[in-house]
Amino acid sequence: MGRNMTTVQKASSIRFGSAKFEVGPDINSLIDLGAMNSIVFEETWDEMTVTSDNAGVIKTGMNNHVAGIEGDLMEINLATLAVVRGGIDKLETIAGTPKTITGESVTLTNQIQKRLLNKNGAGTVVTAVTVKKGATTLVDGTDYVLAVDSAGYTVISRTASGAIVSGDAVTVNYTYTPLSAQRFLSGGLGTFQPRVARITNYDDEGKKFQITIYKATPEGGLNITFPEADAEDPAMTPIRMNGTLDATRDVGMQLFEIYDEQGV
Repeated sequence: MGRNMTTVQKASSIRFGSAKFEVGPDINSLIDLGAMNSIVFEETWDEMTVTSDNAGVIKTGMNNHVAGIEGDLMEINLATLAVVRGGIDKLETIAGTPKTITGESVTLTNQIQKRLLNKNGAGTVVTAVTVKKGATTLVDGTDYVLAVDSAGYTVISRTASGAIVSGDAVTVNYTYTPLSAQRFLSGGLGTFQPRVARITNYDDEGKKFQITIYKATPEGGLNITFPEADAEDPAMTPIRMNGTLDATRDVGMQLFEIYDEQGV
């Protein structure tokens, strides 16, 4: 019968669950890669030892200090892949047929932006917009303001001094043009633009265990594996971001950061 040799020293330092994998041009522009399997962080280095003939080892250290984050990507989103691959590809969008929406109801509260249900594939503000409160046609810039959010959706908000009272419902007519296709083209561009790569694990209280690599480039090309017809798993491609030292940061913090709210 086995016997315990110790006890759990700090239960909050035991991590459960997977992680969110994000990549972006900088720390403030990270894109969630979405559904993945087998997310892993790895740090490696080459051990460096200097010995003498008469005094043994006189110096130990390391070089080639690197780190990597990898996983199998299920969501093969071409726009996301273009970001991950650091500018070596070209992404083109092909517009579809414009569609007209009539009488979409939106309730506007304070100056909170509300999304319209449909968006232009190009991520621009929808066109031919008419906003009404009852039978009254409202004025853009006076009664309401249009903008585009981070996901490319047109958003509408009321102005503080216009004809829309907080809590009013308005109707919006507009035309939007969805995408019919995307083209992902590669070949001829050979210089990677470094990316920030990050994985984040959340516990049941929403506290984070987060690892960030500051200067990462992709390792290897796409390898989209399609399973057999009756398989349960989707097509996937492995993604690995290799991190090297970012000389623009202070010595001692050039490779990665581990940020922990769970184990404190």
